[in-house]
Parts: sequence; C-alpha cells; structure tokens
Amino acid sequence: MGDSVLSQDELDALLQGTSLENNDSDSISNSEEIILNKLFNDLGKARAGVLGQLTNSTITLDQVNFLTGTSTKLSEDLTSNLVGNSSSITGGITGSWMICAPESSVFQVANKMLGSESTEISEEVIEAFGEAISNMMASDTKILSEQLKLAVSPSLAESQRYDSGSDFITTVGSLYRIGINLNIDGASYPFYIISSMKFIKSIAKILNPQSNPSANTPPPTNTNTNSSTVNMTPAQFQQFNPSGNIEPLDNLALLLDVPMRVTVELGRTRMTIKDILNLGEGSIVELEKLAGEPVDVLVNDKLIALGEVVVIDENFSVRVTKVVTPMERIFDRENLHGKGGV
Repeated sequence: MGDSVLSQDELDALLQGTSLENNDSDSISNSEEIILNKLFNDLGKARAGVLGQLTNSTITLDQVNFLTGTSTKLSEDLTSNLVGNSSSITGGITGSWMICAPESSVFQVANKMLGSESTEISEEVIEAFGEAISNMMASDTKILSEQLKLAVSPSLAESQRYDSGSDFITTVGSLYRIGINLNIDGASYPFYIISSMKFIKSIAKILNPQSNPSANTPPPTNTNTNSSTVNMTPAQFQQFNPSGNIEPLDNLALLLDVPMRVTVELGRTRMTIKDILNLGEGSIVELEKLAGEPVDVLVNDKLIALGEVVVIDENFSVRVTKVVTPMERIFDRENLHGKGGV
C-alpha cells in the first residue's frame, strides 16, 4: 500500500476486511469460469456461422479452452507464423480484444474465401483473413452487447502477419487467452481471443454480479474503542438496470471529414528489368486491360468501384458504373471485369 493515494484494489480490500496480498485478481474463480464458458461457447457458435457464410462451407464449434498467464506463457505454443489484430472495445464497457490465428487456420479460411491453395502468407491472404477477422469481431461485439445488455462498439486495427505469438502478444500483466477451436472439413482449427485479466473479470462481474465476493459479505465491525480508529462500511447504491435494447454507438460521424486518397487505375502489367531499362520517349507500354473495359477506383489502395473515363470541361473525370461490395472484392475479384484480374 502506498503512502499517498489508495488504489481501488486497496480500498476494496479494506472494505472487505481482507489484506491486499490475498486479493486474487490474477485468477478466475469457479463461478466466473462457468459464466465465461457459457459466453464464449455462444460466441464460438456465432463465429462458426459467420465463417461458414464467408467460406460457403459447414463450420461448427469444436471446443473452447482457456489459459491464463503472462504474455510469455500465452505465447509458448504460438511459435509459427500467425495473422491477427487488436481492437479497442468502448461503450458500456472498455477494454482491449486481440484476435489471432496460427497459419494453419489462416490458410484454411483464406484459401476457401479466395478459392486458392496458397501456402505462403501473402498480402492477398492477409487481406482475406482480415475480412474474416472483421466479421468475427462484429459477431463478438453483437454477442457481448446482447449478453451484457450494454452498448458495445469496436475499433478494429489493420490485420498483420506476425512471426510468433511473442511478437503479437506484447501486453504486460496478467492475461486471459480463449481458444475457440472450429471444425472445418473434419479437422479442428484454433482461433484465439486474448485480453487482460481485468477486462475479462469485469465482463464476468457484469454477467453475474453475485460472483463478486463482496456482494454477500457483511461489512467488518470495528470493536476497538480507540477514538483514533475510524469505522469503515461500504456505501450502498441503488442498482439500475438498462431497459430496452440499446443500439451500439455510431462513431462514423467522427470520421466524415477525414481525407482519403482516391486513385483511378487504368490498368497494370508486368515487365522485366531489361524492358524497363529500354523505355524511352515514344515507347508504348501495353496494359492487361482491353479497350473499353472499366477502370478501377481505389480508396487507400482498396478497390471500391468501377467506372469509365469521361472528359468534363477539358478535365479527365470518372463516371462510376458499379460500386464493389466487400464480398465481391473477395469472392468475385477475378470476374469483376468479365475476365481474370482486377
């Protein structure tokens, strides 16, 4: 205990009549484990349904397992390449929610989405699996909002490739890892959620307030007659429960004035270094697209639309002829122009 301001853990320990050394904040109790097991089983079933739709296959929940410890312990069995990202969860509850999967799970999902047989974690594979993570995160926050009866909103970072778990799990302190194993084509593939122990315990407490030991423990009675001793009792507050369905907060309005880089791509080609060195004034570079095919409209290098080039007041412009949906970008990227490639 410090000499200045008491922490919340120290205040809780004093009010409960226990020492701070016995305050088991780095472990999960049996009652909390039962509550969390139900939550993450429901979350795993929802994830299986989401990935089943993305891959157009039957995916079921195999099992859910839990592991606690520091980043070093949680990274011990994540020694190969993996893809993941982190998300900040805000709203009625605040915390971090890291999602990752080893390369075996990444290839199984990404290859089904792309209709390929990749054996290397390329940018295309990361992009496809990142789309899967985004959909899983949306499913996770929906389940959390429904079961916590709180408005929960995620802020998702960009998916990246990591050489091992130690490169991905850098958060200090006590952590909680949820392993959600999904059955895909008769084999079990793991997908992990990693968060701080404090955040996970706060979720368990909201799901079942009775799991908090202080809820049923009477306040300590001080029998010392010394006039310098102060009696402390916990303050009692009326419990308020949210009524009705609360929609997640819409933070899109905060980003409406953020500038984005828009690029119109006429076409692409591949050339050897020799051919490039031979380029000069008057050289012609033949592109892969045919005359009359629509051009690509990209926002921050992501394809969002197709269009045709027009001239308005002596300026080149693009008339949008088709807006590309995220699913088309993943599943139909070979057919957007009526032939291979975009």
